[in-house]
Amino acid sequence: METIKNLLKARKNYLIQLKEEKEKALEATPEGALRICAHGNKTQYYLRNDPKDFSGVYIREKDVVLAQKLAQKDYDKKILCSVEKELKVVSKCLLNYPTVEAEHIYETLHRERQKLITPIMETEEQFVYKWENVQYQGKEMDESIPEIYTSKGERVRSKSEVIIADILNSEGIPYRYEYPIQIKEWGKVYPDFTVLNVSKRKEIYWEHFGMMDDAVYIENALQKITAYAQNGIIPGKNLIITYETKKNPINQKVVRLMIQEYLK
Repeated sequence: METIKNLLKARKNYLIQLKEEKEKALEATPEGALRICAHGNKTQYYLRNDPKDFSGVYIREKDVVLAQKLAQKDYDKKILCSVEKELKVVSKCLLNYPTVEAEHIYETLHRERQKLITPIMETEEQFVYKWENVQYQGKEMDESIPEIYTSKGERVRSKSEVIIADILNSEGIPYRYEYPIQIKEWGKVYPDFTVLNVSKRKEIYWEHFGMMDDAVYIENALQKITAYAQNGIIPGKNLIITYETKKNPINQKVVRLMIQEYLK
């Protein structure tokens, strides 16, 4: 489960990096400040080197890069100021954050004590166990097609699906093969895999399109992706898509990248 503490840590790291970037950028900025004013239908820029000189020196059009640098400088200074304030708040929050969050107190208890307690939230282990043991009827398998099995002994439809399933298994990613769902326009569909991002307790669908050099197959694939999107199953959000052709078979490195990006 993604916790507030983890979010705060990630935010702190981002702020530290941003602070370093802006401090470095400000080292190379020109002296002075920028004044902008409207003159008729035109915008004019002025360089103010002296705070007491409100007007400043006119910046000609050919020197507009100077105006850009001055504007960026002012923006970066405001960013830096905001970052420093937020860093203080985030650091203080982390310093005072409880060692164990309420949701994880149960996991710190002895197993015999756990048996007597109803936790406020299922543990990760309990959640995954329940998710993996949901009973369902997958898509009927045509007995005329070759028998292909994963390392877990599941029968699948292609060698590419074996590759995906075995990598998911080796990476410790819970999955269901061809778990049925209902979507408008198509009715009952069987995504190749329904996978679980354990830390976020989020289901993600995975479709592998294995005949992308066949025009009819491509048309059906596009219609299916569109139907998914219209039902809130969006590529890059909660739908992973991989594909291949005869000349370009499934790439195991890409499969692992997808897992790292969406399921870790």
